[in-house]
Amino acid sequence: MFCDDQTVYARGLLVEEQRIFTGNSDGTLYYFNTDKETVQILFRLEDFVEMRDIERSGDYIMGIQSGETGKLVRISNGGVTKIVEPDIWKGIFLDGMDFQGKRGFMMGDPVDGKFSLFHTNDSGLNWTKCEGEVEAMKDEAGFAASGTNVQVLNDSTYIFVTGGKQSRYIKSTDNGKTWTNVVLPYYPGDGSGAFSIHFANDSVGMIVGGDYLSPDLKLNTCFYTHDGGESWFNPKNSPRGYRSCVFEKNGIFYCCGRTGIDFSRDGGVNWTAFADGTFYSLGANEESLVATTTAGRIQIFNLFE
Repeated sequence: MFCDDQTVYARGLLVEEQRIFTGNSDGTLYYFNTDKETVQILFRLEDFVEMRDIERSGDYIMGIQSGETGKLVRISNGGVTKIVEPDIWKGIFLDGMDFQGKRGFMMGDPVDGKFSLFHTNDSGLNWTKCEGEVEAMKDEAGFAASGTNVQVLNDSTYIFVTGGKQSRYIKSTDNGKTWTNVVLPYYPGDGSGAFSIHFANDSVGMIVGGDYLSPDLKLNTCFYTHDGGESWFNPKNSPRGYRSCVFEKNGIFYCCGRTGIDFSRDGGVNWTAFADGTFYSLGANEESLVATTTAGRIQIFNLFE
């Protein structure tokens, strides 16, 4: 399926049964219905630029603007649209957000040497800065490649990953009051580092990335953990290059990038080719894996059992 504008591509993706929502490079939010095979634009404003992450919280779908200043569009199930742009987001490039229930966590690039960290308890209507601060290392930032460099793990835990000249896995177990970090062995570089993270549970997690300027480079593109992120290991058989998104469904991890989609049945130890092509983001319902690709298209695959 594809949208009307062949020039757009989607890094934001939300999959709900037959309903698929994409956040696009031109700031639009598209709605695909796979049962009816229809596509429509839910949101488009002239001054809302690239949307790199979309999430649901309760009755609301939200998309963040990844531009010179932070904005969020909040759309109710009834179609009421509100733009959220608090003063604390001015001049901030927002990288990603995640929700569990009404509670959400968001991170943005550093300002004055510190990462921009925010949370909400009312489904994204009001946001406050996290109490604890995380100082950024020189030339360290987030990568908004698919809006999946952050995750809310449980009712007290936020995590995010960084890249650039330094890559880290950063974690808070007290709702952002204090933070710990683990340095990740990605090669330092402007386009290199950790791009996406996904934990299947509190212990088993995956980080993917690499160097988007050298997408065929396979070494140090992926790391896995079985101890909640205290230690990270290289796979025995790696994904086929740079990866912008990792996702887990039914105990199987999938990751995607410019050289295709790969999957792992053993918690990231071994990866096998799944599909060829250029892909940006992944999501799934109970039957299908959904991937965004070029020219405003989404591609749907059967999930492994």
